[in-house]
Amino acid sequence: MRLEEDVLIVALSDAGTIRGASRNLYISQPAISQRLKQIEERWGEPLFIRTHKSLIPTPAGEEIIAYSKKRLYDEKQLQDRLSAVTGTVRGTLSLAVSSVIAQYYLPPLLREYTRLYPDVKMDLRTGLSSTMYDERHQVHLAILRGDVEDTDALKELFSEKLFYVSRKDSLSPSLFIEFQSDFTFHSIVNDWFLTTELTIPKQTIKVDQIETCKQLMLHGIGSCVLPELATNDLTTQHCHLQSLQIRGQDLLRKTWLHCSPKHADLPQVRAFLDLLKSTP
Repeated sequence: MRLEEDVLIVALSDAGTIRGASRNLYISQPAISQRLKQIEERWGEPLFIRTHKSLIPTPAGEEIIAYSKKRLYDEKQLQDRLSAVTGTVRGTLSLAVSSVIAQYYLPPLLREYTRLYPDVKMDLRTGLSSTMYDERHQVHLAILRGDVEDTDALKELFSEKLFYVSRKDSLSPSLFIEFQSDFTFHSIVNDWFLTTELTIPKQTIKVDQIETCKQLMLHGIGSCVLPELATNDLTTQHCHLQSLQIRGQDLLRKTWLHCSPKHADLPQVRAFLDLLKSTP
């Protein structure tokens, strides 16, 4: 079985649907269905039970999925060892990154990295910081936000202020827009609301992405709290920006880098770390 088939099998297992695997692999659904059929014919066993909502692995499928995952893991480990032996910046760089960092901090960094090291394959996972924290041992590097319990192999990258933001001509100043984040962020915001002299919003709406929250605010729908990274393109000409403070002290949001010692000496990881150090 080829590694491309391993990638397909694992993608189907992780996504749970042909549609999800198609979206993640950028391959059409009919092409995935055809390739899966060919794999199953070669093994002589169905790998998944198809339902209207999901793919359910069969007993044989569970064995083959585990086999494919091991082959992909072994391939990645071999690439890392070859890179370490030759000192060449190649192989795969795997990253687990908080969504806010992925939106506002990572793009120019990755652009420069891929320009300097075109032979490195990128494996990028993004999502809530709490989810990325749980995956930190499964990747070379993780960039996380907020308070963390286990600080082993963690290094603080930077701290930033938080801002209460609204348009000056906001249609609904009493409406607060909240984006999905971890518990510590919402706790900070709630603590601030209890101490501020501002009128507490009477209504809250919740959205999944910070950029959705920001765009709603920019269209005058209501107010929100944004990290400093997300306010760099806002101007005081159109928006009110008030830093969150309690007893005169700025409330800060920390960003952390997780890198285990066993990964730090890999050429592709070391190259990324060096680029991080040179980033303002």
